[in-house]
Amino acid sequence: MMINEALECVICCHDYSRSDRIPRVLHCNHTFCAPCLERMCKVEGVICSVSCPLCRWITCTRASLTLPGALWVNTEIWDRIAEEEMQQRRHGSLEDFKYPEKRLINASL
Repeated sequence: MMINEALECVICCHDYSRSDRIPRVLHCNHTFCAPCLERMCKVEGVICSVSCPLCRWITCTRASLTLPGALWVNTEIWDRIAEEEMQQRRHGSLEDFKYPEKRLINASL
Protein backbone atom coordinates (compact mmCIF):
# COMPACT_ATOMS: atom_id res chain seq x y z
CA MET A 1 0.00 0.00 0.00
CA MET A 2 1.32 3.42 -0.94
CA ILE A 3 1.49 6.16 1.67
CA ASN A 4 -1.16 8.34 -0.02
CA GLU A 5 -3.54 5.39 -0.32
CA ALA A 6 -3.67 5.21 3.47
CA LEU A 7 -4.98 8.79 3.51
CA GLU A 8 -8.00 8.04 1.33
CA CYS A 9 -11.18 6.08 1.88
CA VAL A 10 -11.07 2.81 -0.07
CA ILE A 11 -14.81 3.00 -0.74
CA CYS A 12 -15.15 6.45 -2.34
CA CYS A 13 -11.42 7.11 -3.06
CA HIS A 14 -11.69 10.64 -1.61
CA ASP A 15 -8.98 11.93 0.70
CA TYR A 16 -9.80 11.91 4.39
CA SER A 17 -10.20 15.35 5.93
CA ARG A 18 -10.59 16.88 9.35
CA SER A 19 -13.97 18.38 8.44
CA ASP A 20 -16.32 16.39 6.21
CA ARG A 21 -14.50 13.10 5.48
CA ILE A 22 -13.33 12.20 8.97
CA PRO A 23 -11.67 8.77 9.20
CA ARG A 24 -13.79 6.54 11.50
CA VAL A 25 -12.77 3.10 12.79
CA LEU A 26 -15.13 0.13 12.78
CA HIS A 27 -14.85 -2.51 15.52
CA CYS A 28 -12.81 -4.71 13.13
CA ASN A 29 -10.20 -1.87 13.01
CA HIS A 30 -10.82 -1.01 9.33
CA THR A 31 -11.18 2.70 8.62
CA PHE A 32 -13.55 4.52 6.25
CA CYS A 33 -14.78 8.08 5.89
CA ALA A 34 -17.85 9.10 7.88
CA PRO A 35 -20.10 9.78 4.84
CA CYS A 36 -19.46 6.28 3.43
CA LEU A 37 -20.16 4.69 6.81
CA GLU A 38 -23.39 6.66 7.15
CA ARG A 39 -24.53 5.44 3.71
CA MET A 40 -23.79 1.81 4.69
CA CYS A 41 -25.47 2.10 8.09
CA LYS A 42 -28.67 0.12 8.71
CA VAL A 43 -30.96 1.02 11.60
CA GLU A 44 -33.11 -1.80 12.95
CA GLY A 45 -35.01 -0.86 16.08
CA VAL A 46 -32.54 0.34 18.71
CA ILE A 47 -29.48 -1.02 16.86
CA CYS A 48 -27.45 0.65 14.13
CA SER A 49 -25.21 -1.77 12.22
CA VAL A 50 -22.48 -1.43 9.59
CA SER A 51 -21.02 -4.40 7.76
CA CYS A 52 -17.34 -3.87 6.93
CA PRO A 53 -16.87 -4.04 3.14
CA LEU A 54 -13.41 -5.56 3.59
CA CYS A 55 -13.95 -8.32 6.15
CA ARG A 56 -17.77 -8.39 6.63
CA TRP A 57 -17.45 -7.93 10.41
CA ILE A 58 -20.63 -6.30 11.67
CA THR A 59 -20.20 -3.27 13.92
CA CYS A 60 -23.25 -2.52 16.07
CA THR A 61 -23.98 0.67 17.98
CA ARG A 62 -27.00 2.13 19.69
CA ALA A 63 -29.31 3.86 17.23
CA SER A 64 -29.77 6.67 19.76
CA LEU A 65 -26.13 7.67 19.10
CA THR A 66 -25.08 9.25 15.85
CA LEU A 67 -22.63 7.10 13.93
CA PRO A 68 -19.85 9.71 14.29
CA GLY A 69 -20.57 9.83 18.01
CA ALA A 70 -20.40 6.05 18.33
CA LEU A 71 -17.23 5.34 16.32
CA TRP A 72 -13.69 6.45 17.18
CA VAL A 73 -11.64 8.68 14.92
CA ASN A 74 -8.55 6.99 13.48
CA THR A 75 -6.04 9.24 15.27
CA GLU A 76 -3.07 7.98 13.25
CA ILE A 77 -4.69 9.15 10.01
CA TRP A 78 -6.04 12.29 11.74
CA ASP A 79 -2.49 13.30 12.70
CA ARG A 80 -1.12 12.49 9.24
CA ILE A 81 -3.76 14.71 7.64
CA ALA A 82 -2.45 17.65 9.69
CA GLU A 83 1.15 16.81 8.75
CA GLU A 84 0.26 16.63 5.05
CA GLU A 85 -1.54 19.98 5.22
CA MET A 86 1.47 21.61 6.89
CA GLN A 87 3.85 20.18 4.27
CA GLN A 88 1.61 21.41 1.45
CA ARG A 89 1.49 24.90 2.98
CA ARG A 90 5.27 24.96 3.38
CA HIS A 91 5.80 23.64 -0.14
CA GLY A 92 3.32 26.18 -1.52
CA SER A 93 5.07 29.10 0.18
CA LEU A 94 8.44 27.92 -1.18
CA GLU A 95 6.97 27.73 -4.68
CA ASP A 96 5.93 31.39 -4.40
CA PHE A 97 9.57 32.36 -3.75
CA LYS A 98 10.90 30.21 -6.60
CA TYR A 99 8.50 31.53 -9.23
CA PRO A 100 7.33 35.05 -8.28
CA GLU A 101 6.30 35.78 -11.90
CA LYS A 102 3.87 32.84 -11.73
CA ARG A 103 2.07 34.51 -8.86
CA LEU A 104 1.89 37.80 -10.78
CA ILE A 105 0.50 36.13 -13.89
CA ASN A 106 -2.13 34.25 -11.92
CA ALA A 107 -3.10 37.40 -10.06
CA SER A 108 -3.66 39.29 -13.33
CA LEU A 109 -5.92 36.58 -14.77
